[in-house]
Amino acid sequence: MIAHGTMLVRKRGSIRIAIITVAFFTCLTTVTARTAASKSIVAEKSATAPMIKSDPKWLEICSQLAPATSVLCSLAPLPTILEASRTKTVGSLPLLPYSSMAANGLIWALYGWLTDSAPVKYANIMGALLGTYYFREFKKYSPVGSSNLPGTINQHMIIVTWIIFVNAFILTNFAKVKAAQIVGKEGVLMYIILFASPLVAVKDVIAKKSAASIPLPFTIASILNCSLWSLVGIFSMRDFYIYFPSMMGLICALAQLILKGIYPGGGTVETAVVQEMSKMQL
Repeated sequence: MIAHGTMLVRKRGSIRIAIITVAFFTCLTTVTARTAASKSIVAEKSATAPMIKSDPKWLEICSQLAPATSVLCSLAPLPTILEASRTKTVGSLPLLPYSSMAANGLIWALYGWLTDSAPVKYANIMGALLGTYYFREFKKYSPVGSSNLPGTINQHMIIVTWIIFVNAFILTNFAKVKAAQIVGKEGVLMYIILFASPLVAVKDVIAKKSAASIPLPFTIASILNCSLWSLVGIFSMRDFYIYFPSMMGLICALAQLILKGIYPGGGTVETAVVQEMSKMQL
């Protein structure tokens, strides 16, 4: 009976998330229809505008590689989740990396849509979908009543739900340009909050004189990802909301790489996952 009740609660939670997600994308479709007419006007203006000098070849390559490295970083937790599915337990792993990946992906995919940036949009749609999948699988095997994720599963669901509702409100109540500015600030704020995680990790590494908890492959991938988005954001997109958080992530990843060199040590999959989302990718 207890197991049946637990499964029922989890199914209801999944249904609520599905309904909220459908409602969000319904709002997105409505806004798309509302702005369709304005796009034709923009297209006409673009046709009469002077030719803009194209990016140099190296910058075009960076623009193509940046979304691919974002997807690569989003795939980093997959082995951990598959192992949890195999063993039917998440052990002492935190939920925060996966709920934050889903929320972060949603925010930046929306920003990409609002700014007509296909690389930002599609890379983060993948991040949002993978984060949702990781969240769902984690929820299956997390002990009922766990409160060290940090917080509880229900609290994570409530926060993600509020993020969806807030962004739906922004979409339906502000012009596209203004909405992009608000969502961009929201994305930067998300980065600043999540950077508290690596700061704690750095303190722990120095105290223990061991960098075993820092996953080297993911750290290198994050350096590459943040470097590419910083270059693209500064020289191609010229977008503060893209290059500023990317540069913050790059500094954080470089600091962890330096610590890995000073205090070498091999980390396991379980300890590595704590750091997976410390350098949030665009």
